[in-house]
Amino acid sequence: MGERASIFYETETPQASRELAELRTSPDYVPPFEVVRRRVIDDFYEGRMTIDATVVLRVGDVEETEAARGVGVVHALDLALRKALLKYFPFLEIVRVTETYTHASGESTEAEVMSAKKFSAGHLTWTPLGKSANSDEAGWKTLVDGYEWRIIMESHKRQRQGENPRLSRR
Repeated sequence: MGERASIFYETETPQASRELAELRTSPDYVPPFEVVRRRVIDDFYEGRMTIDATVVLRVGDVEETEAARGVGVVHALDLALRKALLKYFPFLEIVRVTETYTHASGESTEAEVMSAKKFSAGHLTWTPLGKSANSDEAGWKTLVDGYEWRIIMESHKRQRQGENPRLSRR
């Protein structure tokens, strides 16, 4: 990662993270979903490493539980999270994580880890940033923030279209 990582981490906090932080400080903010809990099982099965993740979300008054198997912790969590969210937010079907950057700053294994994921939904791209002493937690935070940001933006777009039907439907 070398030079590319150092350039990336010298930039300011990505727009999606700034917008979410501002929204979350509003007293009337209600997140589109809440993570009730998550669990990851890292196992050796049939001669190879397997990662299973379970995610429990609350959307409104309903709890949704989904599980998935991935090639790594964050991948398995992403698959389980998407499965649960797609039931309520089908427009997320086209959303993909297109790039992932992870960087640890510090000399020990307890160093702060920064994770950024670039998301794409066709012509739209956005990047959230997560920080934690745990690399999996930093990656998880960027997943949650990335999907939450997209849901909020779609909700705002639909609200504007409802107020003014002449607005573009794209």
